[in-house]
Amino acid sequence: MSRLEERYRRVLRLLPVGYRRQWEDDMVAAFLETMQTGDAETDEYLADHGRPSLAEVTSVLSLAARLRVGGADAPPRPYAWGQAVRLAVLTGVLLQAVMATAGLAVTLWLSGALGWLPAPTSEWVVVPPASSWQATLSVAGYAWLPAFLALVLGHRRVAQAVAAVAVVPQAVAVAVEQATGPVPLTVTPWAMLLVELLLLVAMSAFQRDAAAVARRPWLLALPIGILAVPVPLFLAQATMPALRLLDWPGLCCVLVVVAMAVNLVACASRPPVRTLPWSLALVLLAAAALALRIATLPDIGAQVQRTALLTTAAGQIVAVLAVGVPLAVVAFRALRHLPPVPAAEEPHRTDS
Repeated sequence: MSRLEERYRRVLRLLPVGYRRQWEDDMVAAFLETMQTGDAETDEYLADHGRPSLAEVTSVLSLAARLRVGGADAPPRPYAWGQAVRLAVLTGVLLQAVMATAGLAVTLWLSGALGWLPAPTSEWVVVPPASSWQATLSVAGYAWLPAFLALVLGHRRVAQAVAAVAVVPQAVAVAVEQATGPVPLTVTPWAMLLVELLLLVAMSAFQRDAAAVARRPWLLALPIGILAVPVPLFLAQATMPALRLLDWPGLCCVLVVVAMAVNLVACASRPPVRTLPWSLALVLLAAAALALRIATLPDIGAQVQRTALLTTAAGQIVAVLAVGVPLAVVAFRALRHLPPVPAAEEPHRTDS
C-alpha cells in the first residue's frame, strides 16, 4: 500500500463504518485512478509524497455529513440525528427571526410610528444610525424573518441566500470594528457571528430527501415566540432594571433550560424514542448556548457590573448543565436502543 493510499484511507475514516465497509475499496480505486498522470516518475513521486487535495477532503467531509444527518430513507440513527439537526436549525433561525421582528417593532415604537401604543419614557429613545452603513446593517438583520419563512416552506437555497444577507454584512462590520474601532477587542461579537455562520451552513441539512417540515406549527411558532419572549422581556427590562443583567447568551441559556425541562417531562410520560429527535436537538442547542455563554465570560470581566453579571452567568451555566446532562443521558440511551433496520421499516417516526 502506497503512502498516498494510506493518507486517503485515513480521510475515509470520517465516513460511517457501514458505508466504509461497502464502498471504501471502490472509492480508493477511483481516487488512485484519478491521480495517475501517465508518467512513471511522476506517479511514483505522488505515490510516496502525494496527498488528497483540499477539494477531495472537502468532498469526503460533505459526504460524511450527509450520511450522518440522514433523510427520510436513512437508517434510524442517522435519521434521528438528521431530524435533530434540522429541528435545532429551525429553532435557531426561529429565534433569530423572532428577535429581528421584535427589534423592528421596538424601533417603530421608539420612533413614534406606532401611535396607538403608549409613548416611550425618556430613558428609551431611538438612536438614529450614524451612517448609511449602519442603517444598512440594521436592515440586513431583518433578513432572518424571510429566511425562516423560506426554510419552513421548503426553499432551502433561498433561505440560505437570504440568511447570507444578514450574516455577511454583520461579518464585515465585526471585522472592521474590531480591527479599527476605539474599543478593545471583544469575544462576544465573534461568538455570535460564529453562531449565525453555523446556522447558515447547517441549513444544508434540509436536503431533498429530508422529511418535510410541518409548516403549520412552525409558522404559528413565530407570532407565539414574539409574544412569549421578546415582548415580555422588553417590558420587564423597562420596568425592572435588575433584569437588564440578562444578555443575549444568558437569554439563550434561559430559553434552552426551559425547553429541556419541558422535554424531560415529556420523556417521563412517553417512550423516549418518540421524543428522541427533540431531545437530541435540545442537547445540541444546549451545547451551543453553553459554549456561547462560556466564550463571552471574558467580556463580562471588563464591565462595571461584572460581579453581578459573572454571578448571573455562573448560575446560567449551572442551570444548563443541571438540566442538559440528564437530558443527554436519556437521549443517548434512547439512541442506542434504536433498531438496526432501514428507516422505511421503522414503525414510528417523530416529525418536526
